[in-house]
Amino acid sequence: MKKLCPFLFFLFIGIASFAQETEKLPIQPWKDILEMNSNAYFPITKWATNIDVKLKGTYTEADSLTIDKIVKKLDALTETISIKFSNTEDSNLELHFLDTLAKDVNNVNSTITGRYGPNTGSGYTSGEFYIYKIDKTDLEVQSSLESRLAKILVNGSFIFLKRKEKRNSVFNPLVGNNNSTTPLNQEDMSIIKEVYRKDYEDRLKTAESQFELVVENIRNERISQRKKSIWWVKNPVSVLILPALILFLAFVFVIKKINQSLVPKIEKEWLRFGVMTLIALFFADIIIVLCVSVYDFLTIPDDYRFVPVIRNDTIISTTILLVFVFPFIFLLRFIELKISKSSRQIFTKTVLIFISTGFLPFVIFLSLIYFTNGVHDSQRFYIVSQVFMYLMAIASIRAFVSYFIFKERNLIEENEKKLSNLRELKTKAELKSLQSQINPHFLYNSLNSIASLAPIDARRTQKMAYSLSDLFKYSINRKGKKVSTIKDEIDMVKTYLEIEKIRFGDRLEFIIEVNNELEGHKIPLFLIQPLVENAVKHGISQNEGKGEIALKIKKEDNKINISVSDNGPDFPEGLLSGHGLQTVYDLLRLSYKDEASLNWTNTPEKMITITIPETI
Repeated sequence: MKKLCPFLFFLFIGIASFAQETEKLPIQPWKDILEMNSNAYFPITKWATNIDVKLKGTYTEADSLTIDKIVKKLDALTETISIKFSNTEDSNLELHFLDTLAKDVNNVNSTITGRYGPNTGSGYTSGEFYIYKIDKTDLEVQSSLESRLAKILVNGSFIFLKRKEKRNSVFNPLVGNNNSTTPLNQEDMSIIKEVYRKDYEDRLKTAESQFELVVENIRNERISQRKKSIWWVKNPVSVLILPALILFLAFVFVIKKINQSLVPKIEKEWLRFGVMTLIALFFADIIIVLCVSVYDFLTIPDDYRFVPVIRNDTIISTTILLVFVFPFIFLLRFIELKISKSSRQIFTKTVLIFISTGFLPFVIFLSLIYFTNGVHDSQRFYIVSQVFMYLMAIASIRAFVSYFIFKERNLIEENEKKLSNLRELKTKAELKSLQSQINPHFLYNSLNSIASLAPIDARRTQKMAYSLSDLFKYSINRKGKKVSTIKDEIDMVKTYLEIEKIRFGDRLEFIIEVNNELEGHKIPLFLIQPLVENAVKHGISQNEGKGEIALKIKKEDNKINISVSDNGPDFPEGLLSGHGLQTVYDLLRLSYKDEASLNWTNTPEKMITITIPETI
């Protein structure tokens, strides 16, 4: 990478140097042409076809001879078209000599008006003009024909009417009789000659590049006509920065909200990315159109009261541009996803980001230049070198930012992995602690039962002690385990209930109903016993009469329901405050997270129910 940077630096210099124009154009007439062409609404327009002149109306033989002489003079100046005086039916330029006003002419004060058309985009193809001989002698009319016909060839004018040093020219802004009394001089003929050269478009671009200072002065002079003392005309960018920034932040907020609402509705990542890209491009289009339009509105030298704030041409051009950008964004997204998955090395991913951001767009740009021939030879190397340098600058900045993003992401992933391991260890410790809490709690209750039974019945006390021993054997044999089968848990619950039945005698009856296909399912160790123990402690023991406990385990909607009901007093408020049920709740949370539930009811029967997934 270190060796590549100097190479790129010298490559930039070499390309930029090679792109310099070798031809040096004369400042005149190109300074005049640049000024005429800088009119945003009426740039220079010329003829795209050969011109055949025909006379109509009240013209004389002297008028015909004058026209023929002028046509030959102008034809010597136009390299790309020919001008001839044919006076045939196929003529495309008709000169009407009239001694009365034509009914379809709007401007009666003009001595020459015309209907150009149709304008094909590359120049005029036909024309029709009216030359009035009202209150004028034939000699006065003939003396003005040369300047009028010259103005027909190049439709354009200077834009600085009040410039003191402006020379006499047929292209001065129209005053009076369209500068008809101004003679066609050498400077004007140079303008016509350059406009009708074969390589006019290429030379125009060359002139814009060579005479950048002239173009800038023209622009400043145009703005000065718009009262340059007004602060927003002097600082249009400053006016736009704050509103554009506020609009951008507002759009970012809206896009974020839209993305949050789309996440649960559109599961396919690429579809969601496409929708968000379209929305973002739409907002970007709005910002670009507003900034460009308002900037032009603030700086345009014309009377801004007659200029629209929002320009339709800007809307069309930016929309077309963003339509082409849309698939390119998808391509970059696809490449970046491949890059992020292809390598774990930060440096490798950074280099690939640099290539995808800089070289890939540059190759696409070169392909467009090659296949569309959209840039003329005189400007191609200059534009290509500029685009290359801009793309490399953007790619370098993006690669630099991506490097730190990748590095931060790796640190976050490492920390998350460590936290995940710690959480797993913590969960195991909590489960082990919960399971160890059950045994002392149950032992406490069982020993109390044995102590209360010993003075009454030794045989039943002995049976109860053996049953308690079996319970501890169950716990010891599963030391270190977190799960057990439903069958083993039911066996342990039966042993526990046998102990309690010895204690309560005929006052305790219990029913256990389990679906046979569920006996092999794994559940957390000691999950059911606290539910049954709670029914005995807070239900049966509070009854003076006969107590009934029912344990039912069944499968419903891919879930396992475990319910324990009794006919004791209703559940009090704050049910989980009891140690046993709090343990069950914690077991469910640690084992199943949010996929399990614990509920209890007092009507229509007193019951506590837990619902768990089929697999732990």
